[in-house]
Amino acid sequence: MPKGSDTRPARRSGRKLAYLISAVLLGLVLIFATCFTITYCSIDELGHRDETRSADVIIVLGAAVWPHEQAGPSLKARTERAIELYRDSHAPYLILSGGLGRHPPEEAEVMRRLAVEAGIPSNVLFLERESHSTWENLLGASEIMHQEGWDTALVVSDPFHMRRSLLMASDIGFRAYASPAPGSPNQSLPARRLFYTSREVFALWWYLIQRVGSTS
Repeated sequence: MPKGSDTRPARRSGRKLAYLISAVLLGLVLIFATCFTITYCSIDELGHRDETRSADVIIVLGAAVWPHEQAGPSLKARTERAIELYRDSHAPYLILSGGLGRHPPEEAEVMRRLAVEAGIPSNVLFLERESHSTWENLLGASEIMHQEGWDTALVVSDPFHMRRSLLMASDIGFRAYASPAPGSPNQSLPARRLFYTSREVFALWWYLIQRVGSTS
């Protein structure tokens, strides 16, 4: 270093740059936290909103099948909710939607068995056995609705799943109303509710990004 040179301006510039970077990072964290919280609350709020009314059909969205052809807790809770809606005469038909996952048989088939065991007539059950995502669940259900001349549906799923499901239904082009399944452990157990609702925030964001991309 040359004799008499002053490093203080360089040090001050370095500190300013570090402060600026820290401020930007803090701002980004605050923006993320704010957006996350707003989205989380909107998902949770709709999950508590029961829009049940008379409709043409009840759509039950698929969930995991467990080993030995057993309905997972979420799938069971959704099916039980749909059975309740049918018995209360909110709709005369059910669309059971869900393909083959990790364990056989198809999700729709497991729901059909539960419904028939509960006394639901088999001729009011329509099965969509090919889907592997929420979008595919609803798209397949909409094709059945179109074939049968139905316009409105009660959508049954876990509470955290309702906002994205209704948005997708609207984008596909049919009127859907939320009828969440409160008996699901993903809702009744606080830790699972926090986990699945938080995960749903990112799923909703990803869908919105894809949605914007498809229309640009």
